[in-house]
Amino acid sequence: MDFKNSKYLKYCFPIGISIIILGLITILDKGLAVGLLFIALLTGITFVIISKIKTETKTLYLLFLITLLIHLGVVLFIHYAHFQPFSGGVGDYMTYNKEAQEISQGLRQGTLSLREVIFNSPVLQVTNYYPAVVGLIYRLTLPEVIIGELFNAWLVALSVLFVFLIVQEVTNSKKRAFLIGLIVNIYPSYVFYGSLLLKEALFICLTLAGLFLVLKLIKNFSWTNFLIFYIVLIVTTNLRFYISYVLIFTFIFCWLLISNLNLRKKVIYAIIIIPLLGFLPQISGHGYYGINLFKHFLTPQQITYYREVVYAPPPVPTPEVPTPEVPTPEVPTPEVPTPEVPTPPPPGTASTITVKTGLSNPFSFLGNYLKSFIYVLLGPFPWQMKYSRHFLALIETIPWYFLLFFVIKGIIKSIRNYRIILPLILFSLGTLAILALFISNFGIITRIRIPSFVVLLCLIPLAPNFQNKYLENIENYLTKLWQNI
Repeated sequence: MDFKNSKYLKYCFPIGISIIILGLITILDKGLAVGLLFIALLTGITFVIISKIKTETKTLYLLFLITLLIHLGVVLFIHYAHFQPFSGGVGDYMTYNKEAQEISQGLRQGTLSLREVIFNSPVLQVTNYYPAVVGLIYRLTLPEVIIGELFNAWLVALSVLFVFLIVQEVTNSKKRAFLIGLIVNIYPSYVFYGSLLLKEALFICLTLAGLFLVLKLIKNFSWTNFLIFYIVLIVTTNLRFYISYVLIFTFIFCWLLISNLNLRKKVIYAIIIIPLLGFLPQISGHGYYGINLFKHFLTPQQITYYREVVYAPPPVPTPEVPTPEVPTPEVPTPEVPTPEVPTPPPPGTASTITVKTGLSNPFSFLGNYLKSFIYVLLGPFPWQMKYSRHFLALIETIPWYFLLFFVIKGIIKSIRNYRIILPLILFSLGTLAILALFISNFGIITRIRIPSFVVLLCLIPLAPNFQNKYLENIENYLTKLWQNI
């Protein structure tokens, strides 16, 4: 073989440079080097899977790489700069990392079996599957938090591919799907929370995969896709059950109403499918179709408790400073005792907007619930922010108002062809409705509403004004870009 003329020669230089850079990184931070190698392996597997998909693979490669590079950069910045403006350096990510390290250590020492981890055995004492997944990764690599954070960056990149596929199903346009993927890339809450060791990255990825499968099952039902959808639902129910329930009921309602199956097949399949879906909450211990949870949470006492107490803890009173006694001339002046430092209020107190439930009066309840829903959809508003760090949320809310205009325009434009958008609208409104009913802390709201907002963004290309005014130049640019790749 003529090595000089070999087509593989052009790859030698970049590979050599990569090896040198990786060697230097290993000297500085072994965990980062191992994490990058792990992400490179996952990326290679992703590209192999993309190559099997009958769609514009070059577009998916480009979108995936852009997303991965953006989120790798954010992960490295947050990790090494210790950028934590909201939680003060504490949060679920610390708990998940500790649990994942314990699982990794248990697997190494043989005190835990792979079966116990995969099936989330009670012996693990973890609240959901996410620490188990990260623990398995730590066992395969190193128990370093940076590796879990890099894994989340890969999950976000995978999520954006599902955004692309959803938009392509809705609009039948690869260019518009690519554009929405780029918009999701810079969604501030997703960029931030998706770069921490939180379950958001895994949950949102699986939720978007589930919604894509819902669209496919409605359009062309297959038992293979339903089996994959069922497995996805098992995990999402464990990670965040109330959002998963919305996805389950969205599928049932839309599939029964608008699927392309003939009536006879639909009835036969429904007799099998609907009972099967009821076991999903039971697997997580919530009862058949989550009946235990509904009995517990959907009561006036629990709704009031969560909306007015859990996320709005009372401020801790400032202790009184003891007043020193006035000394007499004959007695030496006593030292003034140092006052105790007041205990800071519980985390999240300053981020809570308390909206009374008003359950004693149905009209009061509806009014307050509408107010709470507006806060979830459009908040937080500037007048609700108590500290300067809260104003970082405006980076998200102000562009959201602009994009929401096009979302509404797209929905109105497609109202006659509701079949393609109904699952997306029902899922988004359902999740926002649950948040409005129970949660009053806008820090938690911005974290949990991410999948709802991402799904609504998928409706933007349907807006005629957006297509006419903004897409023409972008599409021309993308066309030239793809021709040169």
